[in-house]
Amino acid sequence: MMELEPGVSILSFIINQLRGSGVSDIAIVTRPDFADIFKKISPSLNVIQIRDEDPFGNLYSAYMGCKEVNPPLLLVMSDHIMERRILRRMIKRAKNSQKAFILCLDRKPSLKTAEEGLKLSLNEGRVVETGKELTPTYGIDTGVIFCGPRSLQYMEKAVEEYGKEASLKDAINLAAANNDVDFVDVTGLLWKDIDTPGDLEAAREVYYEILRRDLVKPSDGLVSRLLNRNISTRISLHLYKRGLFIHPNIISLISFIVAILGAVSFPAGFFLIGGLLIQIASILDGVDGEVARLFKATSSQGEVFDNILDRVADIAVIAGVAAASWPLSTLDAILSIVAAASATLVSQTTHMLSRLNIGVDNLRKIPATRDARLFSVFIFAAAGYPLYSIYYIASASIIFVIAGLALLFKGSVTWSWPMPRRERREAWPRLAEELTVKGAVHSVIVNTFRLTIGLLVTRLLLTPFADIVIVENPITLEVATLLPLVEIGVIIYFGSKIIVSSGILAEHFSSKLVHRLRLTSTIIRETINDTTYLFFALILWTYSWSLSTLPIAGPYIVKSLAPATAIIIIYMVYRLVDRLYKAYREAIEEEISTK
Repeated sequence: MMELEPGVSILSFIINQLRGSGVSDIAIVTRPDFADIFKKISPSLNVIQIRDEDPFGNLYSAYMGCKEVNPPLLLVMSDHIMERRILRRMIKRAKNSQKAFILCLDRKPSLKTAEEGLKLSLNEGRVVETGKELTPTYGIDTGVIFCGPRSLQYMEKAVEEYGKEASLKDAINLAAANNDVDFVDVTGLLWKDIDTPGDLEAAREVYYEILRRDLVKPSDGLVSRLLNRNISTRISLHLYKRGLFIHPNIISLISFIVAILGAVSFPAGFFLIGGLLIQIASILDGVDGEVARLFKATSSQGEVFDNILDRVADIAVIAGVAAASWPLSTLDAILSIVAAASATLVSQTTHMLSRLNIGVDNLRKIPATRDARLFSVFIFAAAGYPLYSIYYIASASIIFVIAGLALLFKGSVTWSWPMPRRERREAWPRLAEELTVKGAVHSVIVNTFRLTIGLLVTRLLLTPFADIVIVENPITLEVATLLPLVEIGVIIYFGSKIIVSSGILAEHFSSKLVHRLRLTSTIIRETINDTTYLFFALILWTYSWSLSTLPIAGPYIVKSLAPATAIIIIYMVYRLVDRLYKAYREAIEEEISTK
């Protein structure tokens, strides 16, 4: 009943997350003393009362609830908050699984969470045991469990064998012994178990991040997911936390006006300003819907109003780009018309396919949605070539429509020849781990030796021939010019082999370090792998500067390769620091507070 924010209790938030994930029939298991409290929260809730006076564990309450409701059902802990994607993944998995139980597996919990959580032990992709006393090698359960029809049998058997004070893990372990437990990986998704005042304080921070993440739509395009939503959701959440309600229609209108200002900037020659305004409009286009959902002010009228303004703005942007490039050739004029039509073509293609219950998730990965179209205008306009955005939008839209038609007719065409398929599984019998590790060690040693020899050859053996001219006309090309390119090729070739083998070693050593570090093997393995990637990225960054000696393309290669490797280095350092911080933060804070 404690609040995550004023007016939002833990329980009411869980109920809201369930309903937002498509679950409408919700039952709460409690003692008679609290039944009236829960009924006041929502009259539609089914409150199941346990009148037993004896002490009992969470298995008994789950068992009594399942007897009333009858599986299949979702079993959710009343003190666990989670983002909707966890529930959606579980529901999706439940539709395709026949197991008695399905658990949610978080492979990268913090040290404190891993110590307190229900650990899972896996063997070849199946759950073989659960328990809080296990080593957190593989990860922990998040408190969302799917109970299939056979789950009630295991619960009943566990209550008979272990008594009313038995826990859920006792029933799950009985099912695991029969290979009747499945799991769905929810690593990286947000959830929080609330047991202490400190947990409640942390949960209030996690709560707002969950709200922000839940604003991201599954239908969002590539640019929207990677860029726009990261900005727009923070703007929307800032308004929400401070109670600043701006009507979504006003935000839609502001976004439209900004897009029009960007469009008219192109004919005036202000390409950079126009591109920036277009991208800002694209970001603001997400804020209206986010604010509407946060403040529960969604309406069909607002959705239609926003869609109409978006279509008009899209056409205005293309018209502005075309006007800035006037006069147009015949081909450019045709492509401009196609680009203007893309505003309707792309949305109608996804809409009509969805009406036929055809999955369009993979189709949306093609960067032809509105976010990608406006982003291309921003990029090409900022570079001083706005007309190129028309080429991109037209071609991407055509590819999108063709892919949509392929989805429409997929399965209706009968092939006249046999389609060979290669079986995708590991060769039988599976080699023992020590043999695989032995091969990986051999590969790392051999390829490190070859890498060293290769660099010595380029540095020592080819240096005396550095002044030999390979090509003289139209440009002079010497051996010395190609040496850096050869060295980078050697590093990439043998480095990739070392990285692959290092991954096997990381898997092996991570399982050995779990007992000492008390972190999951996934966290340890990814830390080792990221350190390896960081090492090779540093080497590439160092060598990339020597490519400037290449004729014509040299400076351009350096300007692209050096920043690219620098971004990888920065990202890997961020991942390493962020992962270790999240893993040890709670433990460090607890240690400080006790002292």
